[in-house]
Amino acid sequence: MLKSEDDESSDARLLIKARDSYNVKLVPITIQHRDNADSTWADSFTKLLAFNQTQYSRVLSIDSDSMLLQPMDELFLLPSVPVAMPRAYWLWPDKEILSSQVVLIEPSDVEFKRIQDKIEAASGDDYDMEIVNYLYRDSALVLPHRRYDLLTGEFRGDNHSKYLGSDVEVWDPAAAYSEAKLVHFSDWPLPKPWLPTPEDIRIKIQPDCKNTTEGLEDCTARIIWNSFYTDFKTKREVTFSDNYSLSRV
Repeated sequence: MLKSEDDESSDARLLIKARDSYNVKLVPITIQHRDNADSTWADSFTKLLAFNQTQYSRVLSIDSDSMLLQPMDELFLLPSVPVAMPRAYWLWPDKEILSSQVVLIEPSDVEFKRIQDKIEAASGDDYDMEIVNYLYRDSALVLPHRRYDLLTGEFRGDNHSKYLGSDVEVWDPAAAYSEAKLVHFSDWPLPKPWLPTPEDIRIKIQPDCKNTTEGLEDCTARIIWNSFYTDFKTKREVTFSDNYSLSRV
Protein backbone atom coordinates (compact mmCIF):
# COMPACT_ATOMS: atom_id res chain seq x y z
CA MET A 1 0.00 0.00 0.00
CA LEU A 2 1.08 3.61 -0.46
CA LYS A 3 2.54 5.24 2.58
CA SER A 4 1.37 8.49 4.13
CA GLU A 5 3.09 11.70 3.14
CA ASP A 6 3.98 12.03 6.83
CA ASP A 7 5.98 8.81 6.63
CA GLU A 8 9.71 9.62 6.80
CA SER A 9 10.94 6.21 5.64
CA SER A 10 13.19 6.00 2.59
CA ASP A 11 10.54 3.95 0.75
CA ALA A 12 7.95 6.68 1.28
CA ARG A 13 10.35 9.41 0.19
CA LEU A 14 11.25 7.48 -2.94
CA LEU A 15 7.58 7.07 -3.84
CA ILE A 16 6.96 10.78 -3.36
CA LYS A 17 10.02 11.64 -5.46
CA ALA A 18 8.83 9.30 -8.22
CA ARG A 19 5.45 11.02 -8.21
CA ASP A 20 6.72 14.59 -8.04
CA SER A 21 9.89 14.40 -10.14
CA TYR A 22 9.08 11.72 -12.71
CA ASN A 23 5.28 12.04 -13.04
CA VAL A 24 4.73 8.48 -11.85
CA LYS A 25 1.06 7.80 -11.12
CA LEU A 26 0.81 6.00 -7.79
CA VAL A 27 -2.22 3.76 -7.23
CA PRO A 28 -2.93 2.43 -3.71
CA ILE A 29 -3.29 -1.35 -3.51
CA THR A 30 -3.61 -4.03 -0.87
CA ILE A 31 -0.87 -6.67 -0.93
CA GLN A 32 -2.37 -10.01 -1.92
CA HIS A 33 -0.70 -12.29 0.63
CA ARG A 34 -1.28 -16.02 0.92
CA ASP A 35 0.45 -18.50 3.20
CA ASN A 36 1.82 -20.74 0.47
CA ALA A 37 4.36 -23.53 0.59
CA ASP A 38 7.16 -21.15 -0.46
CA SER A 39 7.21 -17.82 1.39
CA THR A 40 9.31 -16.31 -1.43
CA TRP A 41 6.19 -16.10 -3.59
CA ALA A 42 3.63 -15.46 -0.84
CA ASP A 43 2.82 -12.01 -2.24
CA SER A 44 3.08 -12.95 -5.92
CA PHE A 45 -0.68 -12.75 -6.52
CA THR A 46 -0.39 -8.97 -6.06
CA LYS A 47 0.78 -8.53 -9.66
CA LEU A 48 -2.53 -9.99 -10.86
CA LEU A 49 -4.29 -6.83 -9.67
CA ALA A 50 -3.15 -5.42 -13.02
CA PHE A 51 -6.16 -7.20 -14.53
CA ASN A 52 -8.34 -4.77 -12.56
CA GLN A 53 -6.71 -1.56 -13.83
CA THR A 54 -9.68 -0.90 -16.11
CA GLN A 55 -8.92 2.80 -16.40
CA TYR A 56 -6.30 1.69 -18.97
CA SER A 57 -6.94 -0.11 -22.25
CA ARG A 58 -3.68 -2.04 -21.84
CA VAL A 59 -1.21 -2.67 -19.04
CA LEU A 60 2.29 -4.13 -19.35
CA SER A 61 3.19 -5.99 -16.16
CA ILE A 62 6.93 -6.52 -15.62
CA ASP A 63 8.51 -8.30 -12.67
CA SER A 64 10.62 -6.12 -10.38
CA ASP A 65 13.61 -8.43 -10.82
CA SER A 66 13.81 -7.47 -14.48
CA MET A 67 15.55 -4.65 -16.32
CA LEU A 68 14.55 -2.89 -19.51
CA LEU A 69 17.28 -2.82 -22.13
CA GLN A 70 15.27 -1.16 -24.92
CA PRO A 71 11.82 0.46 -25.25
CA MET A 72 8.93 -2.00 -25.57
CA ASP A 73 6.22 0.43 -26.69
CA GLU A 74 5.43 -1.66 -29.77
CA LEU A 75 3.71 -4.24 -27.56
CA PHE A 76 0.81 -1.83 -27.04
CA LEU A 77 0.14 -1.98 -30.80
CA LEU A 78 -0.35 -5.75 -30.94
CA PRO A 79 -3.75 -7.16 -31.98
CA SER A 80 -6.41 -7.01 -29.29
CA VAL A 81 -6.22 -10.05 -26.98
CA PRO A 82 -6.93 -10.44 -23.25
CA VAL A 83 -3.36 -11.56 -22.51
CA ALA A 84 0.00 -11.83 -24.29
CA MET A 85 2.93 -13.64 -22.67
CA PRO A 86 6.22 -15.29 -23.69
CA ARG A 87 6.91 -18.98 -23.19
CA ALA A 88 8.93 -20.05 -20.15
CA TYR A 89 11.52 -21.28 -22.63
CA TRP A 90 13.92 -22.63 -19.97
CA LEU A 91 11.26 -25.17 -18.89
CA TRP A 92 10.36 -26.41 -22.36
CA PRO A 93 9.61 -29.07 -23.52
CA ASP A 94 9.23 -30.73 -20.10
CA LYS A 95 6.75 -28.04 -19.03
CA GLU A 96 4.99 -26.26 -21.89
CA ILE A 97 3.91 -23.20 -19.94
CA LEU A 98 3.97 -19.44 -20.29
CA SER A 99 6.09 -17.00 -18.29
CA SER A 100 4.42 -14.40 -16.06
CA GLN A 101 7.58 -12.31 -15.85
CA VAL A 102 6.22 -10.00 -18.54
CA VAL A 103 2.49 -9.92 -19.32
CA LEU A 104 0.57 -7.64 -21.67
CA ILE A 105 -2.95 -7.32 -20.28
CA GLU A 106 -6.24 -5.85 -21.46
CA PRO A 107 -7.85 -5.14 -18.07
CA SER A 108 -11.54 -5.93 -17.75
CA ASP A 109 -14.09 -6.81 -15.08
CA VAL A 110 -14.67 -10.16 -16.74
CA GLU A 111 -11.02 -11.21 -16.79
CA PHE A 112 -10.39 -9.93 -13.27
CA LYS A 113 -13.32 -12.01 -12.00
CA ARG A 114 -11.80 -15.08 -13.65
CA ILE A 115 -8.49 -14.30 -11.95
CA GLN A 116 -10.17 -13.85 -8.56
CA ASP A 117 -12.05 -17.13 -8.88
CA LYS A 118 -8.85 -19.02 -9.74
CA ILE A 119 -6.99 -17.46 -6.81
CA GLU A 120 -9.76 -18.48 -4.44
CA ALA A 121 -9.53 -22.06 -5.72
CA ALA A 122 -5.71 -22.13 -5.73
CA SER A 123 -3.79 -24.79 -3.83
CA GLY A 124 -0.84 -24.11 -1.54
CA ASP A 125 1.55 -24.77 -4.43
CA ASP A 126 -0.11 -22.35 -6.85
CA TYR A 127 1.39 -18.93 -7.52
CA ASP A 128 0.82 -16.18 -10.09
CA MET A 129 2.47 -18.19 -12.87
CA GLU A 130 0.18 -21.16 -12.26
CA ILE A 131 -2.94 -18.96 -12.18
CA VAL A 132 -2.30 -17.30 -15.55
CA ASN A 133 -1.39 -20.64 -17.11
CA TYR A 134 -4.57 -22.27 -15.87
CA LEU A 135 -6.53 -19.52 -17.62
CA TYR A 136 -4.49 -18.51 -20.66
CA ARG A 137 -1.95 -21.19 -21.58
CA ASP A 138 -3.95 -22.28 -24.62
CA SER A 139 -5.34 -18.89 -25.64
CA ALA A 140 -2.72 -16.21 -24.93
CA LEU A 141 -0.90 -14.44 -27.72
CA VAL A 142 2.68 -15.73 -27.42
CA LEU A 143 5.42 -13.10 -27.31
CA PRO A 144 8.90 -14.04 -28.60
CA HIS A 145 11.03 -14.85 -25.57
CA ARG A 146 14.25 -14.05 -27.40
CA ARG A 147 13.34 -10.40 -27.35
CA TYR A 148 11.13 -10.04 -24.30
CA ASP A 149 12.16 -12.59 -21.65
CA LEU A 150 15.90 -13.28 -21.68
CA LEU A 151 17.28 -14.75 -18.43
CA THR A 152 20.62 -13.57 -17.05
CA GLY A 153 21.40 -17.22 -16.33
CA GLU A 154 21.40 -17.90 -20.08
CA PHE A 155 24.86 -16.34 -20.24
CA ARG A 156 26.17 -18.88 -17.71
CA GLY A 157 24.96 -22.00 -19.48
CA ASP A 158 26.57 -24.25 -22.07
CA ASN A 159 23.46 -25.45 -23.90
CA HIS A 160 21.44 -22.63 -25.44
CA SER A 161 19.12 -24.63 -27.70
CA LYS A 162 16.04 -23.84 -25.59
CA TYR A 163 16.67 -20.11 -25.84
CA LEU A 164 17.64 -20.22 -29.52
CA GLY A 165 14.85 -22.62 -30.42
CA SER A 166 17.37 -24.44 -32.57
CA ASP A 167 19.98 -27.19 -32.25
CA VAL A 168 22.07 -25.76 -35.09
CA GLU A 169 22.13 -22.00 -34.49
CA VAL A 170 25.36 -20.88 -32.83
CA TRP A 171 25.04 -19.01 -29.53
CA ASP A 172 26.38 -15.47 -29.73
CA PRO A 173 26.13 -13.65 -26.38
CA ALA A 174 26.66 -10.24 -27.98
CA ALA A 175 23.87 -10.85 -30.50
CA ALA A 176 21.52 -12.10 -27.76
CA TYR A 177 22.21 -8.97 -25.74
CA SER A 178 21.69 -6.69 -28.75
CA GLU A 179 18.29 -8.12 -29.67
CA ALA A 180 16.92 -8.39 -26.11
CA LYS A 181 14.59 -5.69 -24.82
CA LEU A 182 14.19 -7.09 -21.32
CA VAL A 183 16.35 -9.25 -19.09
CA HIS A 184 15.14 -11.17 -16.03
CA PHE A 185 17.57 -11.79 -13.17
CA SER A 186 17.76 -15.52 -12.47
CA ASP A 187 21.11 -16.73 -11.11
CA TRP A 188 20.51 -18.84 -8.04
CA PRO A 189 22.21 -18.84 -5.52
CA LEU A 190 23.03 -15.20 -6.33
CA PRO A 191 20.44 -12.96 -4.62
CA LYS A 192 18.21 -10.56 -6.50
CA PRO A 193 20.12 -7.53 -7.82
CA TRP A 194 18.84 -5.03 -5.25
CA LEU A 195 20.26 -7.12 -2.40
CA PRO A 196 23.91 -7.16 -1.27
CA THR A 197 25.90 -9.58 -3.41
CA PRO A 198 28.67 -11.63 -1.76
CA GLU A 199 31.70 -11.11 -3.99
CA ASP A 200 32.91 -14.69 -3.61
CA ILE A 201 29.59 -16.05 -4.88
CA ARG A 202 29.54 -13.62 -7.82
CA ILE A 203 33.03 -14.67 -8.89
CA LYS A 204 32.22 -18.34 -8.41
CA ILE A 205 29.12 -18.38 -10.61
CA GLN A 206 30.00 -15.76 -13.24
CA PRO A 207 30.22 -17.12 -16.81
CA ASP A 208 33.42 -18.81 -17.86
CA CYS A 209 35.57 -17.32 -20.58
CA LYS A 210 35.76 -19.46 -23.71
CA ASN A 211 38.68 -20.32 -25.96
CA THR A 212 38.10 -19.40 -29.60
CA THR A 213 39.23 -21.46 -32.58
CA GLU A 214 42.06 -18.95 -32.96
CA GLY A 215 43.29 -19.79 -29.47
CA LEU A 216 42.13 -16.50 -27.97
CA GLU A 217 40.13 -16.04 -24.77
CA ASP A 218 36.57 -14.74 -25.27
CA CYS A 219 34.98 -13.26 -22.13
CA THR A 220 32.00 -11.62 -23.86
CA ALA A 221 29.38 -13.56 -21.89
CA ARG A 222 31.12 -12.77 -18.59
CA ILE A 223 31.36 -9.06 -19.38
CA ILE A 224 27.69 -8.82 -20.39
CA TRP A 225 26.49 -10.83 -17.39
CA ASN A 226 28.40 -8.67 -14.90
CA SER A 227 27.17 -5.53 -16.66
CA PHE A 228 23.55 -6.53 -15.97
CA TYR A 229 24.17 -6.29 -12.24
CA THR A 230 26.23 -3.10 -12.33
CA ASP A 231 23.74 -1.43 -14.70
CA PHE A 232 20.81 -2.43 -12.49
CA LYS A 233 22.41 -0.81 -9.45
CA THR A 234 23.29 2.31 -11.44
CA LYS A 235 19.76 2.68 -12.80
CA ARG A 236 18.26 2.19 -9.35
CA GLU A 237 20.31 4.98 -7.77
CA VAL A 238 18.18 7.95 -6.77
CA THR A 239 19.41 11.21 -5.30
CA PHE A 240 17.28 12.92 -2.66
CA SER A 241 17.55 16.61 -3.53
CA ASP A 242 16.83 17.71 0.03
CA ASN A 243 19.95 16.17 1.55
CA TYR A 244 21.91 14.90 -1.47
CA SER A 245 22.11 11.37 -0.09
CA LEU A 246 21.92 8.33 -2.33
CA SER A 247 19.47 5.51 -1.92
CA ARG A 248 18.56 2.39 -3.85
CA VAL A 249 15.02 1.93 -5.07
